[in-house]
Amino acid sequence: MGTAKLPRVGVVIANHNNESYVADAIASAARQTVRNIEVIVVDDASTDGSDKIIRDTLARMSDPRFRYVRLEKNCGQTGAIRRGVAELRAPFVCFLDSDDVWYENFVERHLAAHLNADFPVAFTYCDSHFINGDGELLAGTAWWFELPPNHELHRPIEPDAAPAIDAASGQARFPANPMMTLHGHWTPTWSSNSTAAMMFRRDIIELVLPDNDEQLRLYLDFYLSTFCILIVGCIAVHEALYAYRMHGKNKHSDGLMLGGASQTSRKNWAPISESVFNLILNVMLERRDALTGAIGTMRYEQAVKTLHFAMSQSRRPPWLARLLALLNKR
Repeated sequence: MGTAKLPRVGVVIANHNNESYVADAIASAARQTVRNIEVIVVDDASTDGSDKIIRDTLARMSDPRFRYVRLEKNCGQTGAIRRGVAELRAPFVCFLDSDDVWYENFVERHLAAHLNADFPVAFTYCDSHFINGDGELLAGTAWWFELPPNHELHRPIEPDAAPAIDAASGQARFPANPMMTLHGHWTPTWSSNSTAAMMFRRDIIELVLPDNDEQLRLYLDFYLSTFCILIVGCIAVHEALYAYRMHGKNKHSDGLMLGGASQTSRKNWAPISESVFNLILNVMLERRDALTGAIGTMRYEQAVKTLHFAMSQSRRPPWLARLLALLNKR
């Protein structure tokens, strides 16, 4: 059996006005089973008590792997992440939202997926649990995660899908799920997960990150995951390795946890996705030479063509989309 030294993993914890939760996020990064990490906590000009809480938390930990950067001007998600990445030298990077919590094997499982002996990918992502502001479990999966194309509403549920409840301790324990899925091509119906679900190769972040922070103050996860799978591919880790917090003040997830295939956000996704697709396409065209040099002309042209087609389909009027759906069923 061959062995090799593990690479370092960089972590950026970007915070803006999450004084109630940022200490938990920092602690979850510190608990990782993989110890060879470097963590940059970036406060994006918070106006609440975040700065003091971050400083106090890091002082108590006294962990040399953690460093702190406070921005004087609010830059949004992309600007805060960019500042954090600039402080890192690790070949793999993760971005932990300051209101979410990683489980202790998050880095370990993602790193193992990246270092698989089948196909190296641009990024990995995992399933998630949902918790509330008090850290109580609301749901055991992100309902859209790896949703089958033919989603049968009447079907048996595997026993391993339910957690073991320890009533005495008030804890729910889910069994390990080693399954992974390779996605080599992007389609508009594919979905990954939130920022805290992902681990990226640093080289691809530097290659595709947009230049203008104001163009992408939110939805960096959607931009990066779409761009990366278009040009390289990704791996889905089927286990929930973190908890996404629905605390009532989320910047995007402002919906209700109704169960089933419910929308966790009230926002109109169509103009958001169109804006992100346009930005990806513009960056692709502007960086043609750099991208073709990295992934080859064939893969580059395929990615541009795929995105063009998806954008043209999304602009069809609703009546035409319904008509085409009916014709395809015949």
